[in-house]
Amino acid sequence: MIATTAKNLYQFSKACKTIAQLKQVLAQIIQTGISNHPLSLSSILSFSATSPQSDLHFASLIFANIEKPNSFAYNSMIRGYTNARDPHRALFVYLQMNREQPVSDKFTFPFVLKACTLIRAVELGKSVHGKILQMGFSSDPFIVSSLVRMYSEFDDIVAARLLFDEIPDRDPILWNSMIGGYFKCGITDRAHALFENMIDKNVGSYNVMMGGYAKLGCLDLAFKLFNEMPDRDLISWNTMIGAQARFGSVETAKRIFDDAPEQNATTWSAIVSGFAQGGKFSDGLEMFKGMLSEGLKPNQATLVSVLSCCAHLGALEQGIWIHGYIEKHWIEVDDILGASVIDMYSKCGFLQGAISTFHKIVKKNVCSWTSMIYGFSIHGHSLQALSLFSEMVSFGIRPNGITFVAVLCACSHSGMVDRGREIFDQMLRVYKIRPAIEHYTSMVDLLSRANLLDEAQELIKAMPMDPDEFVWGALFGGFRIHGDRSWLENENIREELARSEPKDSGAYVLMSNIYASVDHWDDSTRLRKMMEAMGVKKNPGCSCIERLDYVKTKCRSILLAVERESAMYRQELGTCGTNGGTWTPLFNLKHYEDLIGSQLHQRSQLANGFSRRDLLGPNLS
Repeated sequence: MIATTAKNLYQFSKACKTIAQLKQVLAQIIQTGISNHPLSLSSILSFSATSPQSDLHFASLIFANIEKPNSFAYNSMIRGYTNARDPHRALFVYLQMNREQPVSDKFTFPFVLKACTLIRAVELGKSVHGKILQMGFSSDPFIVSSLVRMYSEFDDIVAARLLFDEIPDRDPILWNSMIGGYFKCGITDRAHALFENMIDKNVGSYNVMMGGYAKLGCLDLAFKLFNEMPDRDLISWNTMIGAQARFGSVETAKRIFDDAPEQNATTWSAIVSGFAQGGKFSDGLEMFKGMLSEGLKPNQATLVSVLSCCAHLGALEQGIWIHGYIEKHWIEVDDILGASVIDMYSKCGFLQGAISTFHKIVKKNVCSWTSMIYGFSIHGHSLQALSLFSEMVSFGIRPNGITFVAVLCACSHSGMVDRGREIFDQMLRVYKIRPAIEHYTSMVDLLSRANLLDEAQELIKAMPMDPDEFVWGALFGGFRIHGDRSWLENENIREELARSEPKDSGAYVLMSNIYASVDHWDDSTRLRKMMEAMGVKKNPGCSCIERLDYVKTKCRSILLAVERESAMYRQELGTCGTNGGTWTPLFNLKHYEDLIGSQLHQRSQLANGFSRRDLLGPNLS
């Protein structure tokens, strides 16, 4: 009788479409007193943990009340946490499963390996691989595909290829995993060769190739494959739309979007995210409005992208509206979405909004902590930023590379040289994070601002990578601030700059202006001509004006006007009484804005003159 009742309730639970319906079945299970029957809670746990309407908190409560969970229950929780991008909890459940002795099966390992991949747990991933070999699952195609993806993410493409070659009967999933691994490691020729050798290509194979080319900005190759596809699915259209939005033209992206046979929330998210990642922030906002007007509900990824658009445009009012939309519709604010809201408020100048959001986030992780640290940093509250960093570490949250960029930025803005050196040293020694060029840029900026220019130059020489325009910009900024002219006779610096051939105009313009500030007009002109010969163009200035429900971006390129008026302006310099100190007058943009009648209003938070290095905070789009 109990078994029959349990079986009937199991069938009812499988037919449920919402968590509310599921809870009604759970109430029946409790009333009939069969909650300990193996079938009674299995489907309820699976639905609440792994369905599109999942509620992991509810699932965890059910799981905790199962006296002896079986492999199916453990697998459901591991899969649920992994799909929710909470790999730490997924791995905790897996380790608990090993302690409690339920037997792992072939359904356990794909999601455990994915969890290892998400947090780059290399040693644990290898340990799990050993367990797979021990249990005889080394030929299972789904598990091998997961192993190939894991080793590819660990940048061990040799191990991934060895696993691929050991399987004689490869299914399309394994082929696609290996092709994706080559793209992940930047080996496009091997990916192309493998794709050409693949006999049973399917839609997924073309999608992997298109996605790989799209991420590298190879639009022509991606579009060629798109046109050659015998069949296209929604992923094909979304991949192409997102790629065109990010790297191509707005018009082409919108045309492909209009041609798509189906436009669901994922399609809209693809074009919004593409515009956000490609720097077309106003277009991203416009498409988001179109999405809402179609009655579609944005997911968390779309909201992260559109908040990034607001942050870069300084569109505070629209950012506040989106935050209100999130709260009104009870959208879960996880670590990444919460970090995006914090980042938007910080970059729009509303620090109190960022602080309030930070304190309301229930499950804070590295993204939200990093965004708040960066928010304090760019607003000049360096002590609060460093205090928050210490608090974050005390809670056992491991900082990542972006966290250290934010902390070093705080040290730079407040002149805390010793603290900056200490944190830079901790990166590799304590946290095993190898400093990237962004961290070196921050350290050069810190030392240059503190007038430790010799030490900054020594650090540049010791860098394991070539300095880029941001590194040189940080160093030249120190020369300008402190009026140091010693570098004028230093041929090594000029040769290094010419050798690095930066394509961004910032370092050249700053160096040219420093020459001009000490009356080295010939050198200044020579540098400008070098820019012209190398095809380096001065980026036009931008002003963002937010009016009610839209943001208007105006760009102005006044370099030609400056060049035409340079002779007149040099005469003006003679009457300015400059002593050749730290003032840099060559391209006084305000002077020429007045000349051409440009009276564009700028938001105060966008007029603070943040360098591009300052904007290398959490990239959450």
